[in-house]
Amino acid sequence: MKHFFTLILLTLLTGWQPLFAQTFSPISVSGFNADIVAEAGNSALAATSTVIDGSNHVIHTTAFATANSLSGGITPTGTFVSGTKTWQMAAFNANNALYMAVPSNAVPNTVGTGTLTLATPAVYSKLSLLAFATEGTATVSVLLTFTDGTTSNAGTITIKDWFNGTPAVVQGYGRITRTNTPMTVDGLTTNPRFYGFDFNIPCAVLGKSLASVTFTQLAATGGTSRALILALAGVAYTPVSYSSTHTDAICGGANGTLTLTATNGSTPYTFKWNTTPVQATAIAINVPAGAYTGTLTDANGCVYTVNETVSLISSATITASASAAAVCAGDPVTLSATSSSGTLTNYSWSPGTLTGQTVTDHPSDTTAYIVSAKDVFGCIIKDTVNVAVKPTPTSSFTASPGIICLGSTDTVTFTGTASAAATYNWNNFDGGTIQSGSDAGPYIITFPHAGIYNLSLQVTDDGCASAVTRQAVTISAPPALQLAVSKTPICAGDTVTITYTGTATTAAVPAWHFDNGTVISGTGFGPYQVKYDTSGSVMLGVTDGACTAAADPLLVKVIRRPIARFTPDITQGCAPAVVTFDNRSNYADSYQWSFGDGTTSLLEDPSHTYSNTGLFTVTLTATAQGQCVSTITKTSLINIVPPPIALFSSAPGQNIAVEFKNANFTFNNNSRNGVTYEWEFGDGTSSTAFAPEHRYEVTGDFRVTLYVTNDIGCIDSISRAYYKVIPDLQLEIPNAFSPNGDGINDRWEVDGLKARPNATTEIFNRYGQLVFKGIGFSPWDGTWKGQLMPFGTYYYIIKPAPGEKTYAGWVSLLR
Repeated sequence: MKHFFTLILLTLLTGWQPLFAQTFSPISVSGFNADIVAEAGNSALAATSTVIDGSNHVIHTTAFATANSLSGGITPTGTFVSGTKTWQMAAFNANNALYMAVPSNAVPNTVGTGTLTLATPAVYSKLSLLAFATEGTATVSVLLTFTDGTTSNAGTITIKDWFNGTPAVVQGYGRITRTNTPMTVDGLTTNPRFYGFDFNIPCAVLGKSLASVTFTQLAATGGTSRALILALAGVAYTPVSYSSTHTDAICGGANGTLTLTATNGSTPYTFKWNTTPVQATAIAINVPAGAYTGTLTDANGCVYTVNETVSLISSATITASASAAAVCAGDPVTLSATSSSGTLTNYSWSPGTLTGQTVTDHPSDTTAYIVSAKDVFGCIIKDTVNVAVKPTPTSSFTASPGIICLGSTDTVTFTGTASAAATYNWNNFDGGTIQSGSDAGPYIITFPHAGIYNLSLQVTDDGCASAVTRQAVTISAPPALQLAVSKTPICAGDTVTITYTGTATTAAVPAWHFDNGTVISGTGFGPYQVKYDTSGSVMLGVTDGACTAAADPLLVKVIRRPIARFTPDITQGCAPAVVTFDNRSNYADSYQWSFGDGTTSLLEDPSHTYSNTGLFTVTLTATAQGQCVSTITKTSLINIVPPPIALFSSAPGQNIAVEFKNANFTFNNNSRNGVTYEWEFGDGTSSTAFAPEHRYEVTGDFRVTLYVTNDIGCIDSISRAYYKVIPDLQLEIPNAFSPNGDGINDRWEVDGLKARPNATTEIFNRYGQLVFKGIGFSPWDGTWKGQLMPFGTYYYIIKPAPGEKTYAGWVSLLR
């Protein structure tokens, strides 16, 4: 027997035979607190941040030495190699050392505890420091912190003074005073020195990813030494793989072997087996039968164990046999054992608890029977015989569907297991008729009548019979469906009664569809009260067992309920008034009007004459298909009022010649039912007075018209003609005027000339000079060519018209 194990270690393990050196690679870290290396310029003071010993010294590079004509110095690359170990210092133009001291001896720029944080956390098996101390040796503790937040104490390191310690990684590079020019170098050839300090990752934390390393200076030689840590290197890990094997001992002798092998991991390994006596080798020999533990210890001291058991092998032999190589499940089989080269006792068989050289069993699965017996040395010897259990066929089948409607077919499908040579007993499908199918099927079956049929199947294969599988198939009788509706057509929004009159079993399930109807009441097979707003079909499907049936749809025809609406062209008027009605009804095909005055109409858009006054209520009844009715009544809709009557008389009256000077007329308003009045006097003037007076400023025959309007805008009018105005028979001519601007008699005017548009007037001064000439009615303002005439007496000549007498006289202009 061989066992394999894989463990995750933090060390790079090479083979256990032969041994190979482990390679340490630089680890990039941060956390340095001091620049101790002068690398450029001409001042060690300027190029570093602190002294590192009691005599004012720092380290310098060979490049710095060359630039300043000095000797010694470390490599400018900061890379240091010793055997398989490589360290890389941080850049020399920044902090490149962790400068430490015990708190009691703290000097400028030192810390008691410092942490170097890995730039990239990784898993290691070993770590190595590049470090030295000044002023004697320094003791430093190491604490590891992992990325999972756990920590582990890695022990303490004693760091040697940079002068004369062994073994050194590098030495004799000299040290330089931390001053400006001049700078001096000492210690060349053998000193100062850097040292490497290795430590293992504790076995308990192997496999964890390292995040940082914390250093604490615990002690100092003389209390004054200081530790300087320059770089960190590590060995990356690979898992150790190890295994063990053994050889059994021949019964009666101690001649077994134990072997432990390993690869990778931290070498060299040590081995130990807990034999008697203990064997500290990879291979233990001369091992008697028994249980053993092997121990593997790697170079880090991590321990791994294996367990092996060495068994006894007898020199006698045993042969097991069976009465049949193959049987059906559960059938009996006889098992026998025979021996040679020795006498055997205590026969036993497994699996099970059978004992004896010959036994009988009833296997349900193919079985490897193991017979065991004991020889004279007490050794157990064994042999195996296989008994195959032939596959037992299974008789499962499906009948789909399990419930069918009478007249439908059912599909019977074999779902069990059997070989091609198997036989099938379907027991005639319990009276069903085979439409198609043979042997394993599938079968298409019909059944003669409604009821429950019990199908069964047994399968026989290679002499092995299956259990009998049974399944029931239910045959349903189809329902008979009839529907009735209480009324159709109906008006939109009416309710009908829908009744089912068919036959079905109590287990039948109805599925109603009322199309556009809304169920008011009803469940199951009904009856249902359903309201319809639009036409729809009533449909019913019934599931009775496996049978489904659908009734012939019933159409419920819905007449859209009309909407009666109308608008009159006027709502008020004067009797007699004609009102035209605009019928805006929807969905109607006949109409009945009642106009409120005892008259009606069947027209769609009637016009009606209201001869009487009063408030009238109008009703419209709109009917659709002689069945659905909508009525609208508008109360006190039409207002008919009495019409206005225009009537007037005058003084003077009609057809009476009135001289211009007396052309003042008084009009008497005798109208009725009016609220506003408008007079037109025939001379282009008008009045809205109830009974106006009017003076005509021209002569002629005039027609006077009166318009009377009532409070709803009805108008009546009357005209009378003629009102006669003739010129004055004798002109009345004033003999004085005073154009002094006082508004009284400022002009000389002859009013009668208004009736003589063709008359001429001439005025002369006392010297016979013409000072004014006018045509028709032309008042004189006492000026001539824009100049005021002097007071005095002036003479006029007025010629009214051809054939009429001429008027001549004098007029006084007064001031």
